[in-house]
Amino acid sequence: MRNFILFFSLLLNITSWSQEYVSIQQLDSTKFKVDEYIGKDNLKNDYFIYKNAIKKKSADQEYEYQNLSLGNIEKICITNPLQLVVFYEDFNALVLLDNQLNETQKIYGNKFETPIKIEAFGLASQNQVWLYDGFLQKISLYNFKSNINKIISTPLNTEIKEYSSDYNNFYWITKELDFFSISIFGKIKNIGKIPEYDSIQIIDNNKIIYSKDQKIYYYNTNKPSAQKIDINKKSFEKFFFNNGILSIFTDNQIINYKIDLP
Repeated sequence: MRNFILFFSLLLNITSWSQEYVSIQQLDSTKFKVDEYIGKDNLKNDYFIYKNAIKKKSADQEYEYQNLSLGNIEKICITNPLQLVVFYEDFNALVLLDNQLNETQKIYGNKFETPIKIEAFGLASQNQVWLYDGFLQKISLYNFKSNINKIISTPLNTEIKEYSSDYNNFYWITKELDFFSISIFGKIKNIGKIPEYDSIQIIDNNKIIYSKDQKIYYYNTNKPSAQKIDINKKSFEKFFFNNGILSIFTDNQIINYKIDLP
């Protein structure tokens, strides 16, 4: 009887431990010579930076954009494959690109009626971009068709450490690991604390994927603990999740996994 109880307890522990993992399935892998992998859009195009040029690679075509006059590329928003947004911090500028990486518009924070310092950005709905102004420490929506910048927040209390966005919400994480969101109507929500991380991707208002000590985890703010994503890789440079696919960049190779987040 005692042996049975021990066995049953061990079985429960194993079952509980296995539930901490998110199941994945490797799909394919591709070799790339890149300086930085950006991610994969909704149409499964890959984006990366090589020699300060943006490259977009689809199944049968490749496009490139480079603008050396604006300095180094700081960050790229690929929320919409038809409207990319590129941030050049050196010149306080955003560049909008179409689906073939043709330049369609430039936005200079210094040329606003009241100049702003762009420290965070993202594509929003209805011809708008999210902007975080480092001077005023406020979030705004800038309409790049009408050239109107509408401030929608009061000053933020702490510095933004990491951020992301979708069409209707802007998300950010503070140095104190507090997770916030703001809607296009200016409603700010304190979502809660998140675990310590080395790198992180905000998926939506309660789902994040992060790495810590070369391990990848999925965290849902509605649940008490993180779940490990077992990619069977000892080291990697970057990860990116989109539309059910987790892309891992390591040794100039992108490995794609199918993943179902609970």
